[in-house]
Amino acid sequence: MSNMKIGHMKNKNYLPPAAMAARSQRGAAPIVGIVIICALVLVAVVVAFLALANSNQSATLQQAPVEVKADDLLTTGKSNGELLIDQKIIKAGLDRDETQRKEAEKAMTDQANPVGEDVTTDTTVESARLSSLQTDYIDEVDRRLDLLDKTTKLANGLEPSQKPNINKIINDEVTALTGLKAKAAAATSKESFIADRDALSAEYKNFIVAIVQTRLVVWANKQTALDEKVNVLGGKFQERINDASSSGNSTATAQTSLNSYQANKTQAKTQTAEALKAALAVKIGSYEANRAVMKTYFDKLSSSHGQVENALSTATTITQEIATYK
Repeated sequence: MSNMKIGHMKNKNYLPPAAMAARSQRGAAPIVGIVIICALVLVAVVVAFLALANSNQSATLQQAPVEVKADDLLTTGKSNGELLIDQKIIKAGLDRDETQRKEAEKAMTDQANPVGEDVTTDTTVESARLSSLQTDYIDEVDRRLDLLDKTTKLANGLEPSQKPNINKIINDEVTALTGLKAKAAAATSKESFIADRDALSAEYKNFIVAIVQTRLVVWANKQTALDEKVNVLGGKFQERINDASSSGNSTATAQTSLNSYQANKTQAKTQTAEALKAALAVKIGSYEANRAVMKTYFDKLSSSHGQVENALSTATTITQEIATYK
């Protein structure tokens, strides 16, 4: 027996090459399995993340999912499903637009809470009354600051070009009210309270600009997007009518309705653009900052909203007429 074989026999840990290879394979198997499992988990996480991102993006792009029911297609024709979806999207936009209108109206009609209006230089004000007046004062300041905080969050969704002027007005008003609040809290006399009260009253006209302007611009932006949807639908109507006319259908009735639809759309776009331009031009102390003047911008947007409602009503008539074409 050779020395090498003898050495192997004496080494208790010695394994023949084939056995050694088998052991190596058995030892590697668990490691490979762990690697595969980790890879699968990683893939699953990535897939879940992408699905969530896609879901969030879809929710942003289509805030109000719409569907066309089978009954709708019975009266308008299956080929008009796209037209119906567009109309439902516009209707959903009108509903959201109405919400913006109500919020703008609420801001437009805001009223300052009276704070010590009966106090004059001749009024006797005891320390307890002064403390009560300070509380009322601070409550009114906090009410305005809370509305400004909500307005700031709203302004974050504006177009980049719209933000500088609007954010400055909001921030300046927050700074002014915060300063008045600190000053009133430190008031120790009737005279100092009267001065603070008058300053708060004078500041209100700037506060109104801050909350109303933002609401009007947000509303006008949404109305602008809605007007464009109406415009696109009008183009689709015209294509359908042109194709039907080329096929020998009588399209005079539908064309007349579409002309009315387009007139509503044009007026809506004009009024929205005018209101948006005017609202963006508002600056503290300017003519446009007058509450009565800002009300005219509100009225223009309300009228634009009404024009879109009229157009949507006409769209139903046009769709039904198109459905009769062969």
